Amino acid sequence: MTDIHTHILPGVDDGSKNLEISRSLIQLEIENGVKDVVLTPHQNEKNINPDKLKDTFTKLLEDTKDLDVNLYLGSEIYYYENMMDDLKAGKLLTLNNTKYFLVEFSTRMVTPVAEKMYDFIVSGYIPVIAHIERFPYLTAEEILEIHKMGCKIQVNTKAFGQKPFKKVIKFLLKNNLIDYIGTDCHDLNERSVEYDKCLKVLKKYPETLNKVMAKPEILN
Repeated sequence: MTDIHTHILPGVDDGSKNLEISRSLIQLEIENGVKDVVLTPHQNEKNINPDKLKDTFTKLLEDTKDLDVNLYLGSEIYYYENMMDDLKAGKLLTLNNTKYFLVEFSTRMVTPVAEKMYDFIVSGYIPVIAHIERFPYLTAEEILEIHKMGCKIQVNTKAFGQKPFKKVIKFLLKNNLIDYIGTDCHDLNERSVEYDKCLKVLKKYPETLNKVMAKPEILN
């Protein structure tokens, strides 16, 4: 199993604050049967420093080489208008240095996600929409369009047990729209590693379960 969305890289965003927390989060991943973990620290228009992220990642690999897990680097990019230029320039990290990139949008300001992602797809990139359940302004038709045009959809594992997201999760499952799951873990408290409720629900949807349990394209 793969966790495609985490904030485990220490000391670079609002996620893990130090190596000790990072190791504990990785150990929780291992205990839950996760073999591959993608580290996706935040990047945005005002926070573009790939070298720092790469250096911190290299050090984390050395500090965790005793743990039975594969770590990969990427980022979670908060969408902004000139994002394409920075992506092409290598200032924004894609997932495991592939054409796939994890992107998030405002949860409050209505954003035409499909429209904004069209140019990226035409340019050969594959957007992975982070925690799509958090965007209440997206209609069922818009979500279907987003997926049909070539975007991938990621849902947070904790969302499966949260009442506000029950309706959208059910829609996504019924239409087999979930491509990836991610813990979006930040710490060892409220935003830790959790899979139980997610896997319990997914067992009722074998097609989606098989999809999220398979090794994703970005790691092949």
